[in-house]
Amino acid sequence: MAEQNPSELSGPTLSRLASRCRVVVLDQVPSTNDFALGLRDPVEPTVVLARRQTKGRGRFRRAWYSDDTSLCFTLLLDRSQSGFPNVLLPQLAGLALCRAVKATTGAEPLIRWPNDVMLGERKLAGILCEARGSAVAVGCGVNVNQPSFPDSLPEAVSLFIATGRAHDRLALLEACVSEMFAVIDQATQGNTAGLLTALKQYSCILHRRVEVKTLLRTHVGTCLDLDSEGRIVLRTDPGRLVMLSAGQVRRLR
Repeated sequence: MAEQNPSELSGPTLSRLASRCRVVVLDQVPSTNDFALGLRDPVEPTVVLARRQTKGRGRFRRAWYSDDTSLCFTLLLDRSQSGFPNVLLPQLAGLALCRAVKATTGAEPLIRWPNDVMLGERKLAGILCEARGSAVAVGCGVNVNQPSFPDSLPEAVSLFIATGRAHDRLALLEACVSEMFAVIDQATQGNTAGLLTALKQYSCILHRRVEVKTLLRTHVGTCLDLDSEGRIVLRTDPGRLVMLSAGQVRRLR
């Protein structure tokens, strides 16, 4: 089904998406994640797309900037199915987004563990996964056609800024959803080894010196590896090995 279909959404694109999952299209919404998680059971694969979010957020409840040239959507999934990749889901969503961006625009983004998508040293997209009961919302905000950003966002970059041309947000959405279904199916079928290899290939912090801020402390060292649960293995400057499952990362070199 589709609701409040923006005029820019083409029939063929909507039809292709709707053939794979439920599609809800909104003109404006506070948060696509909140809307998706508010849908009634039973949980069915659903894409919630908004022309604009007014209260989008990232991790730690940070506000996520978006406008009419952004791509803001949530993929709602049933996480109760056998083999569902709950632990790796944010990183797998990042992998899917990177592949979709590369396929549709030619740009080559990388993942800044655990859930930021980067072009060079600047942030292209963010991912926020939130669960409620058997449902999990995979929220994505992608900077697509912004010509500039507020001075308060010096790290942000858009595909338009990076490539010098405008891009079809709906083509990118379709590619993102397709890639997300593909990596989740692969994980559910047990092929996590291949996915971990791909995650390492798309990592912008592997074998780099980084600073990782957690709730309790700040670690500085070299990222040596990603383990089977998606944690980073960090050799700190004093020489201690630590495994971190969450944190805010800054690449130092």
